Amino acid sequence: MVSYRYPRECTAIIDVTKPPYSLDNTGREDCTTKLRKIIDDVMSAYEAEFYKTKAKLESMEDPNALISFEIRKVNGRTNVIFPENLPPSKIIYFPNGTYLVSDTISYFKEEFRNILSGLRHLEMNCQLRFMGESMDGVTIKLKDNLPAFEYGNDRPVISFIQGEASNIAMTNMLENLTISVGKGNPGATGVRYFANNTGAVRNVRIISEDPEYRGNTGFSVLNEKISACYVKNLEVIGFNYGIKVTPAVLHTTFEHITLKHQNRVGFYAGNTVISIRDLISENQVPVLKIDGKIGIVTLTDAVFTGGNPLETAIRYNYGQCFLRNIKSEGYEYIIREDMTFTSAPSVKDYLKEYCSHGPKFAFEQENAYSLNLPVLDTPEVLWDEPENWVSVNSFGAKGDGINDDTDAIRAAMNSGKSTVYFNPGRYLINGVIEIPKTVKRVNFMYCDLASGEKLCKMADTGTFLVKEDSNEPLIIEDLFAFEKFFGYMTFLEHASKRTVILSDVHVQTASIYFNTVKGGKVFMENTGGTIGGIPGAGRRKAPLPGEEKFPYDRTRPFFKFWGQEVYCRQINPERALHEVVNDGGLLWVMGCKTEEEGIAYETLNGGFTEVIGGIFTIGLGMEHPAIINNESSVSVFAGTSGMKTWQTWPIAVRETQNGVTKELKREDMPPIFMESYTIPLYIGRKQK
Repeated sequence: MVSYRYPRECTAIIDVTKPPYSLDNTGREDCTTKLRKIIDDVMSAYEAEFYKTKAKLESMEDPNALISFEIRKVNGRTNVIFPENLPPSKIIYFPNGTYLVSDTISYFKEEFRNILSGLRHLEMNCQLRFMGESMDGVTIKLKDNLPAFEYGNDRPVISFIQGEASNIAMTNMLENLTISVGKGNPGATGVRYFANNTGAVRNVRIISEDPEYRGNTGFSVLNEKISACYVKNLEVIGFNYGIKVTPAVLHTTFEHITLKHQNRVGFYAGNTVISIRDLISENQVPVLKIDGKIGIVTLTDAVFTGGNPLETAIRYNYGQCFLRNIKSEGYEYIIREDMTFTSAPSVKDYLKEYCSHGPKFAFEQENAYSLNLPVLDTPEVLWDEPENWVSVNSFGAKGDGINDDTDAIRAAMNSGKSTVYFNPGRYLINGVIEIPKTVKRVNFMYCDLASGEKLCKMADTGTFLVKEDSNEPLIIEDLFAFEKFFGYMTFLEHASKRTVILSDVHVQTASIYFNTVKGGKVFMENTGGTIGGIPGAGRRKAPLPGEEKFPYDRTRPFFKFWGQEVYCRQINPERALHEVVNDGGLLWVMGCKTEEEGIAYETLNGGFTEVIGGIFTIGLGMEHPAIINNESSVSVFAGTSGMKTWQTWPIAVRETQNGVTKELKREDMPPIFMESYTIPLYIGRKQK
């Protein structure tokens, strides 16, 4: 059992058992009121910064005033999507023990919404992070037989959203704990989750202790605009539905999932783009029900056991799907033709590969299957004991966004400690910081960064540099660098063959990664942001007034991999004209979102790229193709989406082989809604 413990000096941690909250972790006292107080206190700090920003913008006389990329006036109307200054980062931490609750654990703020065009807009449920010491040691337990959780309800024990939608729910996290809905609570749902752009659930078990496994849903995603949800190592025992994902259009990603003893359906898939890998099911009911008319679902590497011999494991009713490497025991069929509204085949014990609406080719192919690239799991990096951690603050870093913290951070990196961490704050950086081979983990604790005047002009340069080789992987994690970290630089330059992992890294207004040495391995989980710039820049002929004070370069790739072996789970690059570039390497992606008109994936010089599920959003009707395959091998199953009819990609794929170029256009692809369409397993292999 991994025990996730932090140093006492780590001020981002709210230990719920310590004053001022002092929760009981013996399972005897009801913790509901105190837990709600903790969450409301965290959310209140965000809300206070938001209203400071609102007042500042309203006081500016210019009808088109800009505070940052997205905090601005448009013809006198205010857009305050989020605060100019993030509050100090906090993680709600549960030491091992049992925490008894009697109602939903969430925030309770009736007017907790941001402002668009002068009007109240969407929920501001951002930076809500729960962290347990261990999955086996921490249990949040619902009392038995509660009237509010009777049959007919869908009432969560933990909820990340109260309104109908959100657009700024970044870095919402749930990790390393167990949630029990107790006994006699058939209307209980374990978790209602929500995030935008970056958010993750890891090492979580959700159980019904009811003798009949009663409960509504174990893990649910129901609210609109969900746009990042990476779920890893989730086990759900019991409930009518193990997992239920229903909102329209945007995407969720699930990996290493175990479902047991569901009463109706293991995984219910609605209208969302859903990527699922390594699903283990022990059930008699259908494992997967695909029911969304505009849903796009991928399922790979699954094993079903215990099935009912009269039942079909996958009920495929609507939408589009891609299925690969699925084994089944006990069910009559994995998928059955006369049980669907499509032309799916009847398959019994093993399904090699099936794509409902493809494949599509620009050039004739000998092999009509996906690339099926080999996949490596993200390496586990040992979680050090607290005495092996060191903070940048102990070397003089201020984290006030004013004083230059570059040298202090360098000193911490060279301290010989294996884990370097940041206390809450905004750290001003004005030069390159090398991460030596002695460091195995850099944990930003969701702090903020700011780029100094010198750094922001340093094109083709990484703010952080991995230069030394090592057999030990390096993990860089838990960063929320916001709108003060902008410029021509990149967050990370990888100049060695050392294995690098980026996990839960959100960089709002700068590119994230490039490498200058070939041959290394890179793993990314839940990593994204934007290249910078005000939304809609691609359709403007000139910058907005004042925009020149925020330098950025949309021609710079958000991620650029040169000769690397790369494995990505839930990435979210936005606003670059080249979102992801694979130059001669191997790139495997499960779950992604891109945004605006840039090329989503560009593969060249004999590279191999496989994208299994994702969505390319808000194309601007321009001539940039969504996919470029230049003398390489590519397979993609993904969707496109826009909020207006012109927000599309007229060209889905541009492929060049042996100097000949062909295109697949929007009209060649199956539609979803308006001008949006699916790329239903495009396959283009390098020609001999």
